[in-house]
Amino acid sequence: MRILRFIVSVLLIPVCVVVTLSFYDGIFIIKDVSKSGLYFILGALLYSMMHLLLFRLDFLYVFGHECMHAFATFCSGGKASNMKVSGKAGSVKTTTPNFFVMLAPYLLPVYTVIIAAAYFILSFFIDVVQYSGIFIFMIGFTLMFHLAYTAESMRDKQSDLIKAGYLSSISFIYIVNLVIVFLIISLLFREVSFVDFVTSVYVKTKFFYYSFWKQLFL
Repeated sequence: MRILRFIVSVLLIPVCVVVTLSFYDGIFIIKDVSKSGLYFILGALLYSMMHLLLFRLDFLYVFGHECMHAFATFCSGGKASNMKVSGKAGSVKTTTPNFFVMLAPYLLPVYTVIIAAAYFILSFFIDVVQYSGIFIFMIGFTLMFHLAYTAESMRDKQSDLIKAGYLSSISFIYIVNLVIVFLIISLLFREVSFVDFVTSVYVKTKFFYYSFWKQLFL
């Protein structure tokens, strides 16, 4: 099993790179923001520096994490109660502790979704185009916030991930998060195509593995 996990981990690394490049290419074509890709990167970098050098948002992450457990439980037809949150840890009792409930906080960047929902709702009342740059910046900021804490949480609580292995798990979750965020962005900006994004990931990944296999055995 360790060998299999290692192989899966290695195979997922190129996919992470391809998804990242396709994601960046996709958001860079947003017409309302001429430097949308740059805004996204700046948001991600700002949070990274804040997380590593200035201060951390532990309570905010734990609160969002436990809320996602509760929300996933509700979606599964169960009930959640006795939620406890602190800066160090949190817990919530659920009546349906299934696979979806367990992984939901890792797979869905809750604060990114909240930012997107706020942008969508505000579009009915004001011209949000002038704030598109700020929106893309906040998407990068909140996504990096989610990924940084998720990586730490996974490292400390690998049992939450069905002992799937740290590297392969973080790679898989990273990919899923970018796919979900790109889907959200594609719903808010007409020029962003989720189908083109998926197609790009598929074509580039296929080309990489084919080239790699050809170099090794042909």
